[in-house]
Amino acid sequence: MSLTVSNSIRFTEQVKHYEINNGMELYTRIISGTNEGKTAIFIHGGGSGGNHTMLLRPAKWLIEQGLFAKVILPDRRGEGLSTPLTQKLAIRDHSADMKALLDALDINEKITAIGLSYGGPIAIELGGLDSRVNEVILMASSPSLRDVKGIQGFLYRSNLLEKITKYFYKKNLGKLPSEYPDFEMVYDLRNNNELTKYFVEAIKHTDSKMLESLMLQNASTLDQNNSAVSPDIKLDIPIFQVIGSKDEIWETNITQYKNRFTNLKSFIVEDENHKGVILNASLFYEGLKKIYTKE
Repeated sequence: MSLTVSNSIRFTEQVKHYEINNGMELYTRIISGTNEGKTAIFIHGGGSGGNHTMLLRPAKWLIEQGLFAKVILPDRRGEGLSTPLTQKLAIRDHSADMKALLDALDINEKITAIGLSYGGPIAIELGGLDSRVNEVILMASSPSLRDVKGIQGFLYRSNLLEKITKYFYKKNLGKLPSEYPDFEMVYDLRNNNELTKYFVEAIKHTDSKMLESLMLQNASTLDQNNSAVSPDIKLDIPIFQVIGSKDEIWETNITQYKNRFTNLKSFIVEDENHKGVILNASLFYEGLKKIYTKE
């Protein structure tokens, strides 16, 4: 079930680099509709050479549904066309980047922080750092990555996943002419095989000079000491979680966080795993509508 946008409203888009601090830049797209309403910052996942284009169609859908009037889509530092990494970044470092971006954009109003996959804990941390954030949405995400299951969990906890990833990047990076990957079409794919092929092609089109940055990004994501929101983060603002019942990456016992995040609501998409948020995206975003109340 793909996610479709009817284009019943006219979208305007602005794309540019924004300096956040010390010469570092975040490549960012801002999508606006014709309606009035809230602003959101939507943070993509990580560790796979991704960028904000994976969130283009969901952002337009959210605007078309009247949930938001404007959505800010940054490439996280170390991915896409943002400043490459020269060192590992913690979740809090990424959230500080997002706060600096909102400053650079001169955002003064209350906003919603949305995070897909690894972007989820970054969104929560941003809520703890920035008083402009008055609600958080977690898409196929949770506060912690520590309960990864199955073969992924074994590879994650045995530190083998980083070695496998490095081999994969060295084998594929730069094999095709360099171009900025466009992931918007992933919502039209039919199965895991097509999705895997799509991402491999994107890596092949990624400049081999990005190897160090991508490896640092992966090392940051796979660091078990950097796999959950900071223990000092406590939020009373609304947090809305949409996650598959079989999410092998981000499924966790969410009740253990109820004392820290007192206004948390979850919608469970039955029989969907982590990739379901792409391959059956409409189930996830329609699920959000069932628990999310726009102001």
